[in-house]
Amino acid sequence: MMRKLPLIFSGLFLALPAVAQESEPSAPPGDVQADAKDETPAAAKPPTPTAESPAAASGKVTLAAEAPTAGPTVKASTTTQTTTVSGPAVVAADNSWKFEYHGYIRAPMRVGMGKRDSAASGKEVLPNGQTQSTTTLHSPVIPDDQYLSWQSSPHNKTDWAELFFSYGNAFAKGTVSIQGYNFAEAAYSNPVTQFGIAQGYVDLTPDMGYENMRLSLRVGAFSNKYGSAGKYDAGEYDTYMFGRVHNAGEALHVDFDLDENNSFWFEQGVGFRKPDPNQYNNSRFTMLHHEHIGFKHTEAMQFTAHYLSSWTQEEARSADPGVAVDGMGQSTANYTIPRSAATSIVGIGDGKMWVAGIDARLDLAAFGYFYAAYSHVGLENALTVGRAIEVIHASGGGEFGLGVVDNYLGPSCVSTQYDGANNALQGKAYYPRPLNVANGVGTVADFDGARPCSHGNGKVDTLLAQYEFSLTNFLQQSQGGQKFWGDGQDVYLKLYGMYNKVHSDYAPNDGISKLKFGADLSTSILPWLSAGLRFDRLQPNSKVPEQSFAILSPRLVFKSNWNTHEAITLQYSRYMYNQRECSPVTVMGDAAKGAGYSATAGSPADGVYYAGASEALCVQPPPSAVPPDGFGAGWPAQNGQRGAPTTRPDVNVFKIEATMWW
Repeated sequence: MMRKLPLIFSGLFLALPAVAQESEPSAPPGDVQADAKDETPAAAKPPTPTAESPAAASGKVTLAAEAPTAGPTVKASTTTQTTTVSGPAVVAADNSWKFEYHGYIRAPMRVGMGKRDSAASGKEVLPNGQTQSTTTLHSPVIPDDQYLSWQSSPHNKTDWAELFFSYGNAFAKGTVSIQGYNFAEAAYSNPVTQFGIAQGYVDLTPDMGYENMRLSLRVGAFSNKYGSAGKYDAGEYDTYMFGRVHNAGEALHVDFDLDENNSFWFEQGVGFRKPDPNQYNNSRFTMLHHEHIGFKHTEAMQFTAHYLSSWTQEEARSADPGVAVDGMGQSTANYTIPRSAATSIVGIGDGKMWVAGIDARLDLAAFGYFYAAYSHVGLENALTVGRAIEVIHASGGGEFGLGVVDNYLGPSCVSTQYDGANNALQGKAYYPRPLNVANGVGTVADFDGARPCSHGNGKVDTLLAQYEFSLTNFLQQSQGGQKFWGDGQDVYLKLYGMYNKVHSDYAPNDGISKLKFGADLSTSILPWLSAGLRFDRLQPNSKVPEQSFAILSPRLVFKSNWNTHEAITLQYSRYMYNQRECSPVTVMGDAAKGAGYSATAGSPADGVYYAGASEALCVQPPPSAVPPDGFGAGWPAQNGQRGAPTTRPDVNVFKIEATMWW
């Protein structure tokens, strides 16, 4: 007969994690889609890795603290299925060795529709007498395409696939994953998008001899999630309020049942993340530690607190020493394609980025489900902090424009450019721009010494809430019936929103707020048919309303039954912009250096010219555009590849998508 562990002794087990912790930084520091396209490359910068993250959780490795298990709570039994807890997955009590296989695929056909302005009567006549249609069709050029961007939305996600293979028993289980995107059969072969064996780890779940206590340990390369808004997934914004850790290390989790209805848990972890060695990357070898504690009352309510800290202490990486700059930090050599010098920053202190916050998850029975959270992200010299923590649509501090710095604080400082006059290295922003224009002749500077940038010092405070309501569940439970599990007709409503307040060392972004909100209404009509409508409003910059936009997407969903593993979705999306394009500006450049005369410069998405502050007065591409043809992926950053077909974002996007999990 199993004994019960008295509460007074539980402190002994909670003290165990302290042995494995790394020392915290002396001061708290001021980063494709189910472990996600872990890297979406940047455009407007030299070639980089890519990232996006699948909305669906990867089968049996979801953390219960972040996504409560569907249906009644499963206690350890003699079954062979995996029971989930807040931390590492726990194999049910069965001593025989077994093989498990889980996966997820999302395969969309996405088409954006554009227009040639010069065409008339539906046809454009070329100088050689040939004609072409006024309407253009291309891969969508949209502002919410980058998963690791604040502007991200789930309306038109790209493809993604992942497979998880596990072998183990009640005490030990080993798991490896294969993940990737950009399906070559429908695109082109790009090794950067194929992550291969992305995760590999071992879970240990020893029997502690007490029926009211459970311990689990995960060691290896893995991704745990903290702060998911959804009942069973990452929520309507598909992001994490406190972090999804990407590391090699360990995570120790302890559950303790106070009685039949109440329990608490504690989790601790430590790990590291290696940086991409690309000479244009600011991030360095990054350490990580994290702690979490939670209280749960049946399935009705759960409250958790989180603290995660990542930091760098690595030497500056050696690279091309760069091109000389003058006393203002402006490059003395012309802009070239590809760029002639590295831009990885040096001469900066150790970087720190930390996240702290609390959340609440409430099952309101007949009245639905509610999640609310507050998180604080602090940053100090965070340009060098790698992608150990993925939080609020950003990954790490300053890696390739995908981190918190570029998404919130402002454009990252770059450059190893040497300032001979002051015998120092300058950290400056990268903005190709006209230089010394006179009499119709000019060159283009590689760095603009007059423009500010962020060294990664600041903070971001975030509030997020999500509410879900099922009409059929309300009618059943309000009349004393059972909880509705989706096996019938229903009308389902989701309401959600996120608010961010930014404080930054980059003056234009200091004090701004970001706000996005939306609603999703769906109805299950027949076992094989449902219909839905989603609306999102995004306001990236409270100081510049011209950057705001909205998306409206009606859809039809076909499947084999009420509750099933697959879905085929037909969707149309209408994008509505406060200001779709910025005003054109005439500039001169040096064609020999890849930047000739242009009477239509001024677009923030062209990747060649920076024409002035007017480029901020329209919808913006993400800080790190999705290459090779995403919104803002200009050809100068593609290193020999063609860029996006247009600098103007699409209004109309059509999608046919297949998804399945198992």
